[in-house]
This record gives sequence, structure tokens and C-alpha cells, in this order.
Amino acid sequence: MKEFASLYKAIKLAEWEYGLFPLMDNSKTPPKGHHGYLEATRDQNIIMDWFQNNPYYNLGLRLDTSHLLVVDVDIHDSTKNGKDSLMKLQRQGKTLSPDTYIEKTASGGLHYFFKYNGDKVRKVDNWPGIDLLTDFTVIAPSEVDGTAYAPLAGRTLADIQPAPNWLVDELSTNSLNGASGHTYTTRLKKYTGRLLDEMVQGTNTGDRNVWLTKMAGRMFSVGADPKTVYNMLSVINDSFVDPSLPSKEVNVIFQSILKRESKGVH
Repeated sequence: MKEFASLYKAIKLAEWEYGLFPLMDNSKTPPKGHHGYLEATRDQNIIMDWFQNNPYYNLGLRLDTSHLLVVDVDIHDSTKNGKDSLMKLQRQGKTLSPDTYIEKTASGGLHYFFKYNGDKVRKVDNWPGIDLLTDFTVIAPSEVDGTAYAPLAGRTLADIQPAPNWLVDELSTNSLNGASGHTYTTRLKKYTGRLLDEMVQGTNTGDRNVWLTKMAGRMFSVGADPKTVYNMLSVINDSFVDPSLPSKEVNVIFQSILKRESKGVH
């Protein structure tokens, strides 16, 4: 990535009223002391301060305040190939517009961007290899492992199309078959519901490592797939741990719990 490439892109996007935040160079993790998308801003003076001493920082885009949805199609896991899932959806008449703004990711996948005004959600593996993101994403010209995120066909965020109706329906969290929110919560909030609530509450005191270790163990205990546990740990750390831990520490926590769970299986 060229020096200050992310800064130039951030200034341009801020002029278009998008909220931006910095990420460590060659990484998807916020710099130490930063809080990821929760401190995203359009203020060009703040953006300049972030990047002037860190010319190779990557760039993150806050989606909810920009009324955007990203469909993240992942292809690097052979058992969960997002492109295969897209083909299955197409056979059901559920297609994604090829005319919208699309970025190729550093791992070879695709990010489809759509206009969206619905509920804020993050659905990991909603379909095998496909995540639905309405909170934040990494964007071009960010670079990971020597490969950059890049727009397809020379498009810009000005080319973003509205999300298709079938996708908006998929993301709706308000379809409770006529039941009130109180009735729904009272009837269905069990162990997993309490776990999700605790994750979102996060932590900013005590031993953050111990708290994340507990979250990882509880996710495994309800049968979550290892990839789901790892992705959720990263999201929880970036969004709800103050200050967030370095990604290396999160990986150590994950590997430790995974090893323990593997022994339990055997």
C-alpha cells in the first residue's frame, strides 16, 4: 500500500459523510488505545491526527451510521465456500446485484455493499461462508498479508444499490409472529440469550483475558463451531472490550480453549 493511501481515501469518504476509523497496518485490528468502529468519525482533523504518524494504517468503515450492509462472501474455507452458497441462493431466485459497489478482499473473497436502513446485526455464517454485516467492515485500500482490498470494475461507494427485499427480510429481527417483545424475551431468553447479552455488555475492568476466556468456553459449551467462536471473539474484543486486547492475545485465548475442548471430545 502506498504511503498515506488510507488517509487520502478516508478524507474523501468523510466528505461524503461516511464514518471512518483506523486499523493497524497489515491488520483488521484497531491500534492500541482505539475502540474500533465505536469511535468512527467524519471529522477530518481527527482523521489527519490518526494517520499523519501512521501512514500505512488500514481503514475501517462504520456501516450502521452510514446506513449500509455488507455481504461478506468468504472462499478460503473449502468446507464453507461462500461462492457455492451464492449459487444455491441464485437457484432459489435470491440474487445480489452485480451493479452495486463490490470489493475483492485480501483473502480473495468479495464484499457486496448495499444501502440498508434496517436492524443492526452481525450474522456470521448466515449461510456457509457468507456473513451479513451492518456494524463495520475493512475497506480498500487496506492491505493484509501483502494483498489489498480493491474495488471491482472501477466503482466507488456512489454506485451502491439498495439491498434486495429478500435480503432485508433475512435480516429482520422484528418478526415475532405477533408476540410482544416482552412476551418473546420472557419465553425464549435462556442460556444462549443470557450469553449474548453478557457479550454485548462487554468489560472494561478486571482481567480482560479471563473474561474473554470465559466467553470462548461458553460459546463452545453451546455447540458453536470453532470458526464461529474465533470470529465472535474478535468481534467482541474489538467492539465490547475497553481497551481491546491485541489480536495475538485473542488468538492465544482461542487456541487454549480449543485445545481444552478437543481433549474433552477425545
